[in-house]
Amino acid sequence: MKCHACFQGNVVSQAGPGRTTRYKTIPNLPIPADLEMRTCDHCGERWFTPADARRIDAALEVVYRQELLRRVRAVLPDAKDADRIERDLGLSRGYLSRLRAGKKVPSEVLVALLTLIHERPRTLKEVEAMWGRAV
Repeated sequence: MKCHACFQGNVVSQAGPGRTTRYKTIPNLPIPADLEMRTCDHCGERWFTPADARRIDAALEVVYRQELLRRVRAVLPDAKDADRIERDLGLSRGYLSRLRAGKKVPSEVLVALLTLIHERPRTLKEVEAMWGRAV
């Protein structure tokens, strides 16, 4: 099939390492190397049928969930701080331990908030103060 984006290349099924794509909140999620995608061999435009989209989305969702777990594990607090963070963020007791063990998949918002707390510990005090203010 000729590419309808550049009118120069052919759309061919391609797989291979080193590809990324924006998926949900992650702008450069790695695409599994074995995942074939119809791609223009000239301009790189990707073409999907509805069936392709479902197959690709299912594969990317697996990688996305793994990436959320990887990111949250990298910033999880020590056990001594976990109780306070769980309390201040309204998480159930032991939730952060379940994340560390891979028994839960965190939301994007929780990953972002825990990353901010890890990078700027003062953020937790700001969250605590925010909940204490009248709106």
